Amino acid sequence: MPRLKSISVVVPVRDNPHGLARLGTWWRGLGEDQRPLELIVVDDASHVPVEFVAEEVRILQGGGRGPACARNVGWRAAKGPWVAFLDSDCLPAAGWPASFAAGWRGEVAVQGAVRAMGKDWLSSYYESQGVLRPMAWTEDGRPQYLISANCLVHRDALERIGGFGERFPLAAGEDVDLGLRLSQIGELRWCADASVAHDFEPSMRAFVRRFLRYGRGNRMLAEGQPESTGDFFSPRPFLPLLRRPENFLLAGLAFVALGVGWILEGHGTKPPSKGSL
Repeated sequence: MPRLKSISVVVPVRDNPHGLARLGTWWRGLGEDQRPLELIVVDDASHVPVEFVAEEVRILQGGGRGPACARNVGWRAAKGPWVAFLDSDCLPAAGWPASFAAGWRGEVAVQGAVRAMGKDWLSSYYESQGVLRPMAWTEDGRPQYLISANCLVHRDALERIGGFGERFPLAAGEDVDLGLRLSQIGELRWCADASVAHDFEPSMRAFVRRFLRYGRGNRMLAEGQPESTGDFFSPRPFLPLLRRPENFLLAGLAFVALGVGWILEGHGTKPPSKGSL
């Protein structure tokens, strides 16, 4: 069972000192009986080297090869049999990650909820649309893949499948690929109580860049799947779940950005490297 003291938390980061400072405040505020086994921060070639001084915290170097590689560096160095993956722009709710254990029935991985931290109109769209929530579910209500902003994976399962696919250079697609491969060796589970708040950037530029990344990641995912599965990842128009005028605009913009990212990846255009994980 994924007990609190058997969980190592892995956070990849590149150039996000504000998010890391917020995580530091959270970690230092935890009592001994609330704290997981350890926190591993993987600095993926930040311009200003990461500094994070606290008990049971280690700083490792990711080498600037992207979030998939950084997470692999983290979990391979972890002491615990369970690894909780968390993004540097997320803040855990009370009881995280111990709440992952509630209802555990032998699953190899558990997906937690990712909610928007902000109250601006872009954050409202991310929240209502469930952007960081798996879109594919089994008939019995299990996610078919993972979102690595907030998930828990058994280390033995990571060993069996080789961890994150390092062919994914961006923060897009690498976690979906991991979850799809994990689902081949065991069951995944949804746990809404294991919740984190995601600090989405409140800018249209960041919004477009995010969905360009997702389009590229989806193209890479599709190319590694059978044709019937690959079609699931191809861009297609969609309606916003919360029917507001601004959300129709954002849904259309997201679809266009997904399509452009899909096309660019198909032409082998070099992806941008700037941005935090």
